[in-house]
Amino acid sequence: MKKQLIMRRAEAANQTMRFETLDALRGITVILAMVDHVKVQFVSDVHVLIPLTRLSTPGFVILFGVMIEIAYLSKLRAGRTLRSVRERMAARLITCWSLATLLSLAAFASGNLDFDTAWRAALGLELGRFNEILLIYAAFFAFLIAILPLVLRYGSVLILAIALFGWLLQPIFAAAFPEPPLFVNMVLGVGTGYGPALLPAMTFLGFGLALGEALNGRRSYLLVGVMAFIALLVCGSELSHGVMEAGRRFLANRWINHPGYYAVGILGFIGMFVCLLLASRIDRLAGLLNALAKIGSQSLFVYGVGNLWLNLLPMVDMPRALGVCVAFLFLACLISLALAGPAKRNVMGMGLPALWGEQYGKLRDLMARRLVPA
Repeated sequence: MKKQLIMRRAEAANQTMRFETLDALRGITVILAMVDHVKVQFVSDVHVLIPLTRLSTPGFVILFGVMIEIAYLSKLRAGRTLRSVRERMAARLITCWSLATLLSLAAFASGNLDFDTAWRAALGLELGRFNEILLIYAAFFAFLIAILPLVLRYGSVLILAIALFGWLLQPIFAAAFPEPPLFVNMVLGVGTGYGPALLPAMTFLGFGLALGEALNGRRSYLLVGVMAFIALLVCGSELSHGVMEAGRRFLANRWINHPGYYAVGILGFIGMFVCLLLASRIDRLAGLLNALAKIGSQSLFVYGVGNLWLNLLPMVDMPRALGVCVAFLFLACLISLALAGPAKRNVMGMGLPALWGEQYGKLRDLMARRLVPA
């Protein structure tokens, strides 16, 4: 009996460590995303970090899948009503779409986007500036709200089956839409210009759900392992072109929704997750991991406010050395605000952030209740 109790406590401690590692991984992911965006804004001719920053979007979508299992589906199994969970998801949908729209409006105000491009970007009909992942989140929330009972029952298996069906139909899509509009490219993943598209991105979503289920103890890691093995095979096929050519293809594969992009995204996520798990066992790195986890817990603030500032700034050509310095200072200020936490930011903002959050929260929750049928 005592041995079983010790084993349960050890497993609970390991699970807590894995969840904390996910927060740290969210912190790394949002930092990589912002590094890529400040590069676009301040030092567009520097490309050395692109292989790393290109992992941010796969990381975001996979972590989204993990969150769906841990923060929503597990609550349903614990007794929450279907309506209450749908309302929570609808509230997040509203926040993601509202922020995506705000980023487009900011880019229009600064002259980075013309009016036609800005409103189309808010609806996913055109590429905007740094708001694509928010639109993907909003679309996934809408989809999951609609089929939530099925997702609760079948979990990652259902999402991966939909993703596989989409991959098998992709040649038919390509024949049906030889020159697809961007919206079709965004949804189906055919043509060139938008990545990851919604249907292929369910590969990331399903992998994240499977990982969340394994972390929660609902399923074994078998499905995660099978997907990692398939990703290895795809990457091996890409490497047959040579290391340099495979790297070049990886950078281009996102915009054509090539399987190689998804394979590298999954393996890159696993690599970062494993490295963080190992680092969590080193006492000297505890402070760094705690800081990353805190940034991860503030990822919406980092991404939303950081990109809002970037979109409000007009594009200005500057020497590379100066651009690197400005980019570094921008990131340092943003990360410092994230580490300060909501309470200190509210003090610095003379109470306005809390006031805005309270009023916005009331309106958001009201809209969420209206969106979800009784």
